[in-house]
Amino acid sequence: MNAVPKGATQCTPERTSAVLVVRSVEAIPVAIPFLKPVLMGGGQKIEHSESLIVRIEASSGIVGWGEASAAPVMTGDTLPAMREAVEKHLAPRLVGQSALHRIRLSRVLDEAIIGNTGAKAACDIALHDLVGKHYGVPVVQLLGGKARDRLLALAQLGNPDIQEDIAEARKKRAEGYTYFKLKVGVKPVDQEIEAAHALRAALGPDALLCADANMGMSVPNARKFARGAADADLLYLEQPFRDNDLANTLALARVSPIALCADESAHSVESIMDWQRAGAIAGVNLKTIKLGGMVPTLRAATVSHTLGLAINLASKTGESSIAVAALTHLGYTVPNLDWGININNHYITADLVTQPLRQSGGSVDCPEGPGLGVEVDEDAVRRFRVEA
Repeated sequence: MNAVPKGATQCTPERTSAVLVVRSVEAIPVAIPFLKPVLMGGGQKIEHSESLIVRIEASSGIVGWGEASAAPVMTGDTLPAMREAVEKHLAPRLVGQSALHRIRLSRVLDEAIIGNTGAKAACDIALHDLVGKHYGVPVVQLLGGKARDRLLALAQLGNPDIQEDIAEARKKRAEGYTYFKLKVGVKPVDQEIEAAHALRAALGPDALLCADANMGMSVPNARKFARGAADADLLYLEQPFRDNDLANTLALARVSPIALCADESAHSVESIMDWQRAGAIAGVNLKTIKLGGMVPTLRAATVSHTLGLAINLASKTGESSIAVAALTHLGYTVPNLDWGININNHYITADLVTQPLRQSGGSVDCPEGPGLGVEVDEDAVRRFRVEA
């Protein structure tokens, strides 16, 4: 048996794990109004952000918080189903386990129930927050430390009128933003082509500009947009078709002068590999709610980078600073962030933390406190709690 060096603390299972045994897991559905209705690709209008908050308490009394948005048209997760998944399937697998074993617990969550990636993500994020607080370090350190000193944060544009988009883009440009996303698949395609060119003219040649269809385009419109907006120098067109429509995406990729990015289609490492090998995409949009948490998202980012894909990280529109903090820690950790990060808590009327995270100067600072580095406002959680 090897001797323990003088002055070192011997790590035994009792010392390393017993202090952080999961004692309870609580699933809390919340609904927060948007500042104004959000129009998604395909014409869907949403007025509230629905999320599941997960509160995990350890035997030591430390509490970790996680969050995942309901996303019926992206992940298939509804708020009632997410709550039931946590209470009936995920919580029983976590209670009594050591939160320190994050990789093992990620596998436990994955095997507990098919799908339900949003519910799994909320639990996984809460475990990271818990472990970071236990060690007194930010989650970015648990993930391996910073790979970059700032993030390329984008500003999302989706106003009813192009002049409103231009005015908002110019305002954001004055604040330091250099990267913008235009929502498409919502208006007549000729108007969206015109909008892409108008924004390029307003922002100048050095700004980055992309477009996101949220699965809302028909095949003819996607082809017409790709041809017509080519001179607007778009970085990429995101998810023009349904998440399982590899054939039409590949056909578009072969003729499109604009690179294609997978979002709803990038729901697992296997799907990312399939679409990349087919030649359908040049990059991926990764979300914790699609992949099941921070551990699988970091794994997917590593695989994507190895495959030569660009990476964009994004939160679901309207997630609070709990989920945004998790995404930000990932943003500072993933191997490449060539297509930037998109956080969306500024769309809601109120946040669930005392000091909301904000994009500033085209970036977002990495929280420095232990765990996620945000203090949850439990009064706000209670105020926006709903029955589900």
